[in-house]
This record gives sequence, structure tokens and C-alpha cells, in this order.
Amino acid sequence: MMRKRKIFIIILIIFGLVSNNLTWADYQNQQEVIKLKEIVVTAQVEDRKLVATPASISLITAAEIQEMGAKTIAQIIENIPGMVHENSTRDYITVRGNRSSQSSGVLVLVNGVPANSGVSGYTEYDAIPVSDIETIEVLRSSGSIIYGPDAARGVINIITKKGESKSPKTRISATYGSWDTKEVSAGISGGINKWNYAFGASFLDTDGYADDNKKREAVRMDIGYSFSESTDISYNIAWHEVDYDTIYGRTKWQIDNFRNDSIFPTSATNDTLIHYRENSDESLSQSLKLSHNAENFFLTGFLCYDDTDHVYDYLKYRLNPAYNKTSSYYDYREDRDQKRSLARLFGGYHFDFDKIAYTPAFGIDFEKTDFDQKKSYPWSPVPNSASQLTAIAKGDLNTQKKRLGVFTSNEFLFGEKWELNLDLRFDNVKYDIKNAQPKHVSNEDSDYSWKIAPAWHPCPDSTIYTSVSKSFWYPVLIYYNYAMQYGDTENRPEDLKPEEYLTFELGYKHYFNSKLSLALAGYYMKTEDKYLSLYDESDWKGYQNVGKAEHKGIEIEASGRINSLMGYRFSGAWQDVKWDDANFRAYVWGATPASDTRQNVDISGKQVPQIPEYTASFGLDFYFWDYFKLSNDVNYIGSRHIDVLNRYKTDDHFTFDTMLSFTRKNYKFWILGSNLFNKESESMFNETGKRNADGTPAHLYYPVDGRYIEAGVTITF
Repeated sequence: MMRKRKIFIIILIIFGLVSNNLTWADYQNQQEVIKLKEIVVTAQVEDRKLVATPASISLITAAEIQEMGAKTIAQIIENIPGMVHENSTRDYITVRGNRSSQSSGVLVLVNGVPANSGVSGYTEYDAIPVSDIETIEVLRSSGSIIYGPDAARGVINIITKKGESKSPKTRISATYGSWDTKEVSAGISGGINKWNYAFGASFLDTDGYADDNKKREAVRMDIGYSFSESTDISYNIAWHEVDYDTIYGRTKWQIDNFRNDSIFPTSATNDTLIHYRENSDESLSQSLKLSHNAENFFLTGFLCYDDTDHVYDYLKYRLNPAYNKTSSYYDYREDRDQKRSLARLFGGYHFDFDKIAYTPAFGIDFEKTDFDQKKSYPWSPVPNSASQLTAIAKGDLNTQKKRLGVFTSNEFLFGEKWELNLDLRFDNVKYDIKNAQPKHVSNEDSDYSWKIAPAWHPCPDSTIYTSVSKSFWYPVLIYYNYAMQYGDTENRPEDLKPEEYLTFELGYKHYFNSKLSLALAGYYMKTEDKYLSLYDESDWKGYQNVGKAEHKGIEIEASGRINSLMGYRFSGAWQDVKWDDANFRAYVWGATPASDTRQNVDISGKQVPQIPEYTASFGLDFYFWDYFKLSNDVNYIGSRHIDVLNRYKTDDHFTFDTMLSFTRKNYKFWILGSNLFNKESESMFNETGKRNADGTPAHLYYPVDGRYIEAGVTITF
């Protein structure tokens, strides 16, 4: 069925490319982007200039994305202050230290359609073609009032290229880089009378730095119609398929000797080869949006549906001949299917009472997600063993999540300088999870989220704001599934609670002139019922609410064009994320590793693992000979703790990126280098602080990409 959909979408795109007599517009070099003056849509009531929004929002434009040479969304936003890109088997984004293991971090939206999918709510960042993106808006504080509790950990709002009511414009791009990385993309956009359209297609194929092969195909179509200057409707349909290999964490010996391999020996003393996991993710999404913005009244209606098929093959033992002789063969397949529907209606009215303007807005949304999983052992002799049959019964899932939300936003403007925002939301969330054992869990939660945000605008291009908010993040389905499977008395599924965030934020934004745009934000956040792994004395048992955490930090962004020859940009963050009142079962070290025992200990005052205290990025752009631009960036990642008791830390490190581009009329050529000095670094995981028999840490190591060199060309007609 999904293959038929693919053919259908390709036919639509071909039809769009050939069905019109096109008059090509002259290409104009893009002007410098003054981001704080840009309009953002991730706002409470209506679209506003970035400098006027009373929230910590960062903006990345299509021009900046092209200058980066990034291949994924994660690479694009990893240098935004407060954002941490975690490398392991896939890309994860943590905002202000609030992500928990095997769960989503931020809510990712693509033209309003949630991109988080699966039993863990992950986002396939590799599946979103960066060539098709117009802007990315990143909300670092909670966005749950408008977008629901999945946005309590922040929002990445991706807006793709749209058509305009003028002559068609076609863009073709091709790149080739390290690790035999090939990417081609094409798009056309324009308008006819009251219609506008945009079509895009892309293809990516790479061997990957660690021989983690990846292939992606994606197509998209967006059609809009304007009934009037104030009313329009748009339809978007997008399809992607991404196939990729991943590894489980390596040992220290494996990372030292087989850093760039996906198949490698089990250990220095065991030459049995290991090959871990293969994934195939195919998704089709559709959305319909109706927008009406009159002088005083505004209304938005949004409907979307997405269908995702994901096949996950665990292949650790496939290359070991000893395992395929009996029915104890452990390699398995999980075939996952998710269908999700979302409807949202939001509207309000502007009242003007002389010196006070009041805009109340009300909304309602409903989301239903069905997720099914079938587990099998296709490489194992039949019949399956008793242990395999038990694993199949636990792995065959039928789950459903329903969410109903009602919300209101209230904006008060007192003259031209003061404003006050009062927002409230109610959510009812229901879970229903079954497996084939059979076991069945149902749970229901209802909570109120709110936000109070006063702001002062000293001048039209400056905002000082503060806010206090409460929001809730509801556990992903896999947390309920683990609790149901293990049946541990310490972690009953009916006892799982949503994480609760109480956040205080103070911010300052100012567009001084083209030489300086500045944004500062400071925050303090208390987290109740934060999630962490559960262990008994001998084994892992899933995830549970372990206690409280305290998050605080300072974030800064600055950019400008000093003169016609040079521009700059800087971003940085300081983060301090500690457990405030929590307990965790970790390894307590004895006189020797053999005497280490796993004990329940108080971790209050310990730093939350995987959160660097400092991150920063500084870039300089040089413009010369009219058509050339040289961009250079230095990126810094501070050290971070690995285990919950803070006995192990990673090293901090710098990387250097550079790009030289030549733009002339409708052509652009470039060559770029990421991590140019090939700095070797790894993500390391070992939350319990386990030691090997020789006393060395039993970390799992995941290599971060080394040096990448790319050349590319873009032609615009």
C-alpha cells in the first residue's frame, strides 16, 4: 500500500512540473537575514516579529541552513543555546536537560503535523529533507498551551517552502561528500491567480562515518488557495522512506580499534563478528489548514493524518554460526505501524478599549494515536522455542492513546509598551495497552497547564519579558509497556505519573541595528516526578518516577553585519541540572569490582547525566570579490557526567567548521568542511556506574562523526 502511495505522489509532482507554461523569474541573491525582525508563527495568539515574542524562540532560515551544509535537523539546531544533541543509535535532542531515556525530547512539527512517532515518540530527523525547509523555529520553553502536553519539553516547528503568487521558481541542488555521501534535490514553487503551489523531492545515500549506511527518499506537495486577502486554505501531503543501520554501544576496545565499522569482533579475545540493527521507516502524512485573519477576528482550523510503518531488525547474532543451529537464535524483527489523527480549532477576537487592547482566544484539539507491533524470529528455525514464544507474546502490542485538550490565551496590550499574557489549558489523556500474554493496562490523567507572561517593549525593536508556567509531560507508551511486562511492585503501570514542570523565565531581546541583534534568557525550572531507569539488585526493570530535579541556566544569541566585508554570530549556554530529591539504584563500589553491589541510594544534589555545563558556538562570515563568502565556526561542547553518581565525566572538546561559497546570478557553488580537524569524540552511557572486572568503566561508546568534506551546486531558475 505504501509503495502505491509513493508512485501516486511522484505522479503528482511530475504533473505539477510539466502542466504549466513556465516563465522563469530572474534569480536575485538573497539579502542578509535580520532574524529578530522576522515573523514567527510559534506564538501564543498570532504571528509576531521574533523580537516582540515574550518567549525564548530561536529562528533558523533557509539561507543559514544552506550555509551550514547540514544533512539533518539535529545538525542544524545543535548549536542553539540550551539544545543538546545526543548521539547514540539515532539523533536525540534535549532542551534544558529535560529529556528522559527512550523517550522524545522536544515536540517536532512539520507544517503543523507531529513528526514524533512510535512507542517511544522518537523523531526520525534523517527523514526530513533540509533542502525543503523555509524556516525552523525552536521554542525552548514549554509550548504545551497551544500544542498540548507533548510540547512541554519544547517545540521544533519546521515550515517548508511555500508557493507565492508570482512566476514559478525552480531549484535544483546536488552534493557529494565524505563517506560516499550523495544527495540531490529539486523543487518548484509559484502561483497562478489565487492558487499557489510548491513541489519538492530529494534523495540521500551515504555509507556514514561509522559505516552506518543510510538511504532516504522524500517527496512533498503543498497547494494553497486564497479566497480573499484574509482567508486561505492549504493542503499538504508528504511521503518519505528512510533505511538505515545502527549499532549498539561499543566497548572501549571496539571504539579504539573498529571506530568506523558496523561489523566488528565481539572482544579482543573473541573474534566472533557482531552486526546490530537495521531499520526501515516509511511515512505518509496529510494536512488541511484553513486560516482566516480579518481586521479583528481570526480563526484557524487544522486537520492532519499520518501513517508510519517501521521495521526494526535486531541482528546482533546473525554473523555467529553457533546461534543459527538451534531454536535459541535471538535475532528478531519488530514490525511497527502507527496511525495518528489530529484536529485543532483555534480562534479569537481583538478588542480595542481606547488605551487597552484585549485579545481573547480559545481552542480545542483532539488527538488519537493507534500503535501496533508484531514481533517475530524470521531467522530462527521453527518451531520457536518457549522463550521465543514468551518474547513474542510480550512484544505483540496493541496500543492506543487519546488526548482531548481545551485551552485559552488572553493577551492584554497597555498602550505601545506593556503587555500581559494569561494562558490556561486542560488536558485529558487516556492510555490503553495490550500484549499477547495477555496483559492489559488502562490509565487516565487530567491536568491543568498555565502560563503568565508580562512584557515591556522599551522601543518597537526591544522586548523585556518574564514568565512563570506549569506544564505536564505524559509518559510515552513504552514506559507503560515495560511496567506491564516486568510487573515490578516498585513500578506498577497504574502508578506512572506525568512529569510536572514549573518554569520561571526572564528574557531580553533587542534589535539595535544591522550590527547587533541580541537575545538573552535565564530560566529556573523545577521538575516533579522526573523519569529514570529502574533496576532491582540484578536487572533493569523499565522506567519509573524517581523524584525531583532542578534546572537553571543562561542562554545568549547575538549576530550582526559589522560592515560590507564581515558578519558574525554567537550563541552560548550555561546549564546546571541537578537532582533535588530523588533515589536511584546504582552500583556502589567495593574494595574491588567483584564486590560492587547495586544499591538504592539518595542522588539528591548530583548532576543529571548527559547535560554539558557549557556549550558555545562562534562564527565569522567574510564577504569578498562581490560573489564569494567564507564562513567559519568554532563549536564548543563542555564535559558532561556519565553516571548518576557523577563518578565519570566526558572530556570537553572543540570542533571547527568552514564553508566557501560562490554565488553568481542563478548559480551557487560551495565546498565545506565539518569537524575539519577530525576531532574524535564519543557519546558514553553508563548511568549505574558499572565497572569491568579489571576496574575500567563499563561504558557504552557511540562515535560522533569525524571530518566531513562536501562540494555542491544549486541552480535556481
